[in-house]
Amino acid sequence: MKIFAPYLNALLEYAQYQNMDGDSLKNILTGLDLNLHNQDDMINANDYLTVLKSIIETTENEHTGLNLGTYFNLGALGLVLEISLSTSSIQQGVFILQSFLDTKFPLVSATVIDDSEHYILQLDCPIKDDLLRRNILDMVLCIIYRELSLMLPNTYKPKIRLPVIAPKPYNDVLNIDVSFHTNYQFLLPSDIVSAEINKNKIKEIEFLLPKFIAMLNEIKDSDTIFSAQIRKMILNMCAPEIPSFEQVQQQFFYSKRTIQRKLTQEGMSFRSIVNDIKKELSFYLSHEKHLKTQDIAYILGYSGSSAYLHAVKAWGKFS
Repeated sequence: MKIFAPYLNALLEYAQYQNMDGDSLKNILTGLDLNLHNQDDMINANDYLTVLKSIIETTENEHTGLNLGTYFNLGALGLVLEISLSTSSIQQGVFILQSFLDTKFPLVSATVIDDSEHYILQLDCPIKDDLLRRNILDMVLCIIYRELSLMLPNTYKPKIRLPVIAPKPYNDVLNIDVSFHTNYQFLLPSDIVSAEINKNKIKEIEFLLPKFIAMLNEIKDSDTIFSAQIRKMILNMCAPEIPSFEQVQQQFFYSKRTIQRKLTQEGMSFRSIVNDIKKELSFYLSHEKHLKTQDIAYILGYSGSSAYLHAVKAWGKFS
């Protein structure tokens, strides 16, 4: 079985946030001559699974898949934008998601089940190793949940059913209550799947995604400054909302106190990094996209124009 090569590269990058040596991980791969950045290359799925298992065992985190799913937020935004350009209906968007898994990540399949009340999307994984299978399914669960949430009208959220008896980690990461089922399932109202994709949310992504990518590319891969690593993680996790400190901390091997101490040693804080990102996005949206104040406030997650302008004043832009 083959999967998309850049996904292994992203996994190796994530391992570095767990204090793991990327070069050592690469040495266990069978295709050392592969260019993992090449958008056309496919790699052996066993290599991907070997690296993933090493990360799970090293971190002793049985919910690594959930963390990975949120780490890949930025890439998922590109997928939902691509879907919106290809179709206008949610049902067609689901079909594209299915095709995407089949061609680029066949470790997971998505099957549509129709009943009288719900449109059900069920995830399955053929991996026999229980821990690996669950983490792979958790990762894809996060990504597809985000895709569906962005496509659906603002008043709707997909319901989730999972074969777990302790759902709290899923509730915390996805900010949704999950119910029990023997399979991984998304439930949508039957009458909503023919609706149009949420164009307002897609427009927001269309504005922000190029800037997010440009800001990421400004950070050198070799940069060992801790605040730069935090900034890179924040940008990767934007969905497009900026993640909280607690969400970012879960992606690192360090405790909250250690992260705060390391940032303080560099004269930085999590809040200052977030404010710098928002300031840069604000300038981009107002000067390059020429958006109105109320639109920028909404996109950046402020409660209204006054809250946004208060933040702008604090940045010193209009003082």
